[in-house]
Amino acid sequence: MSEARRIVEVSELGVARGGAVELDKLSFRLDAGETLVVLGDDNSGKDALLRVLGGYAPRGDELSGTVRFAEGAPLPASARTRPGLRVVYLAGAEAAPLNPHASVVSQLTRVVARRHGSPRASAREELRLALERFPGAPAFAELNKMPGEMGVMALSWALLAAAMAQAPDLLIADHAFAELTPRAIRTIVDALVAEQARLGFALLYAARGLRTAARLNSRVLVLRRGKVVEEGPFAKLAGGQSHAYTRTLFKALRTPVEAPPSRSVRGEPLLQVQALDLLGAKEPRARGRDGISFELRRGAALALIGEEGSGRRALVRALLGLDPVAGGRVVLDQVDMSILSAAMTSRLRRRIAFITGADDALDPRMTLWDTVDEPLRAHLRLPREMVAGHRETALKRVGLASHDGRRAVATLSPFDKRRLQVARAIVGAPFLAVIDEPLRGLDAFAQSILIELLESLRRQEGPAFLVITADMSVAQALADDGMVFKDRRVVERGPLRDILKNPKDAETRALIEAAAPGAYKAA
Repeated sequence: MSEARRIVEVSELGVARGGAVELDKLSFRLDAGETLVVLGDDNSGKDALLRVLGGYAPRGDELSGTVRFAEGAPLPASARTRPGLRVVYLAGAEAAPLNPHASVVSQLTRVVARRHGSPRASAREELRLALERFPGAPAFAELNKMPGEMGVMALSWALLAAAMAQAPDLLIADHAFAELTPRAIRTIVDALVAEQARLGFALLYAARGLRTAARLNSRVLVLRRGKVVEEGPFAKLAGGQSHAYTRTLFKALRTPVEAPPSRSVRGEPLLQVQALDLLGAKEPRARGRDGISFELRRGAALALIGEEGSGRRALVRALLGLDPVAGGRVVLDQVDMSILSAAMTSRLRRRIAFITGADDALDPRMTLWDTVDEPLRAHLRLPREMVAGHRETALKRVGLASHDGRRAVATLSPFDKRRLQVARAIVGAPFLAVIDEPLRGLDAFAQSILIELLESLRRQEGPAFLVITADMSVAQALADDGMVFKDRRVVERGPLRDILKNPKDAETRALIEAAAPGAYKAA
């Protein structure tokens, strides 16, 4: 039996910058056709490793140890020797790797042409062929658009096609699919794995979250503060027989395979919805058949589950009076929303907290303190001393009390911005919290912490939750009941325990399978 072909071997690799150690004596080997997931938070040292292997470590980085590519000799990392094989970098669409003022096809064609030293026309054809090998990818003509005109999924396909067109020996994927829904991740990772089997390249995937790592189901190397915590197959690490830090990371990956315990809330109705029409049906019979009716009790939690465009956000915008609907009735806190003036509707919304995965949800110009103070000063008109007391309590609960309160929101990390949203919700004492993909883009450790903070918010302040998500495991973590959406219709509803245990609709089964890829078997 022949030995596997080495692609890269790292020995005792160290990276320091400005005297701070980013990576400390890291060693591993990666062979052709093999996949290694490097898992850790933003300070784990993953970025330092990618800089070295990608060949763009700046002169300010102090490098030690050796790197060996293919059959070459081990060379000092400090020599910054260019590898004698094709190392291709794959960024995520959310990282905005392309110029927003030039078409996607022109930029990706230039990348492929430079790699092969070939004419643009030939590179463009390579790109077209690579894209067309992916079932479900957009048409090649779509790439004539500017990056901002393409959706995240379409742009992810384009970037992956450009990577494959370069015929990599080593593909370095930098959180490439972190912003995608579980179902989208399943589709694109399956396509990537098929290409890996065809071309035989080695894949090094740097992961903040676990959803892509679960789908890859490969060897995982866990990093923390530049050191290796442990290494092993994904299935073994997910099984719980692992280091305490690894177990913390994996807490964020709840698998809907195991149905959650039944939880019922018997409070008074907070939200009553009758025959709400998201389809614009003209016939009363159709409105009665497809209209959405449900009731949300005080303190209860309902997940609105579905893909982008399925109708989840359209429903919430209609409930809050932000968009008009063709028919139906909404009663919030015993008030019929249809009879309220715009000013009265706005006052009612002050009792609603919004916690979203969008990093622009908060005013970037406001300070950390002002963001928490605003609902207390502007809405509740509390005196300054009471505002400071409530603010400090809320910031302590979310772990932001040690931050300089005069910092602008724009300078905070995505995790800090999510925690700040929770602190703002705590002081506002809302009767309803709308929680929209709260874990999007966060690393696994931050996801675990945020779930705990949201559970604490519901337990202590008692708002009802409306959870918007495409991830069944997020719904399971934060809600009791669920409604599954497709094409602006509800295709299944009920207690999440029953939905997960015995899904009846094909859309529901697809969402569950994407969140719990039959996965956790040994690779």
